Amino acid sequence: MIAPLHRRHFLAAGSAVAATGVQLSTPVLASAGPSSPHWHILGIAPMSEKLPQLGHDYQRGVELGMAQAGASQVRLTWLSAGPLPAAPARAIGSALQDGKIDAVMGWIPPLLAKKVSALTEKAGVPLWISDSGADIATPSEQHPLQVRHSLELCTMASALADKVHAQCGPRAFLSMGWHESGYDFVQAFQHRWRSLGGQIVGRHIAGAPGRSPEFGDLKQAIVSQQPDAVIALFSGPQAHRFSQWWQAQPALLRTQLAGFPWLSDGTSGVRPWTVASWPTADIAETGWKTRFAQAGLAWTAAALLGAEAGASLGSALAAAPPGTSTKDVWAALTSKPLAGPRGQRYWASSASDSAGPLWERSTSVTGTWLQRHQAYSHLGASAAAQGGWITGYFLT
Repeated sequence: MIAPLHRRHFLAAGSAVAATGVQLSTPVLASAGPSSPHWHILGIAPMSEKLPQLGHDYQRGVELGMAQAGASQVRLTWLSAGPLPAAPARAIGSALQDGKIDAVMGWIPPLLAKKVSALTEKAGVPLWISDSGADIATPSEQHPLQVRHSLELCTMASALADKVHAQCGPRAFLSMGWHESGYDFVQAFQHRWRSLGGQIVGRHIAGAPGRSPEFGDLKQAIVSQQPDAVIALFSGPQAHRFSQWWQAQPALLRTQLAGFPWLSDGTSGVRPWTVASWPTADIAETGWKTRFAQAGLAWTAAALLGAEAGASLGSALAAAPPGTSTKDVWAALTSKPLAGPRGQRYWASSASDSAGPLWERSTSVTGTWLQRHQAYSHLGASAAAQGGWITGYFLT
């Protein structure tokens, strides 16, 4: 059993320098229009060495969503921020002091989110937080003019436990990256798995300090335990390396594979059981798929989350009568569903996160995704989850 971990920093080698950087982009209009911008929003794009495209995809997604919503009177100024909060917090605080920022929105690392939340609450400025959902959020962590939506990774992990237990059997082997090992979604999977009567028969953490080569003793561990399924929790380049390793293994592993959707990204021979809070492009709503293609924007989780943020907030701003303040817009946000390419989603737990349909893919049928209409609550499915890292997932 993995013991609960005290929250601690995780900074990948070499990431500390990039994490301190603050980069401001030229203000842009989300959509061209005859009127002067009425709202000035400070956008925060995530800066990541692990996934360099993350910030670009999220920012372009927000802009695409705003344009689709017809939010022509919105001006966006972008700031790029990594996991270390000091420099970007100073930049945001300075912008708020000028009194020209009507709202702050972005994919905001947890340490920075705490500082920004305090700053925006003091300034009376609304705050929109996008996040991976790798850690459980509680309503007590936010002020009234704050909303949060995410990729819902804890919910996905809990739903994955249901799927794998039903389809594969009760014996699971957890294989994960050192980066993944300290986030709540690992505990969310374990908690749900055990509640179903399942057993975790073994664990392997690739890339842990002092462990080399990366997957050196993994095959022996799997063969010795003979699990019903290997739950592989990796991301970024490490997910690709694991998929290549898995393809190279002989059939003697005799077990099934499950994990998050990016486990099979770019590796055609690996088809794990997966659950996601977004559809694949081949079954996505035609309008959104066309808009992404026209914008030259890849169908990635970060871009989809950005488009959902932009479309949801943009629609609310575009529909606001003249004279409406952003405070009034924020106050009404949670009474309406979110909008965007992930299907209709709604606010859960006092706008501390989003919820909605999930999609699952079978190992036996390539590219077939089935929509799940049952919502999984972060807190309901993962009440005992306690992770370790305080750095935002992906943001290293």
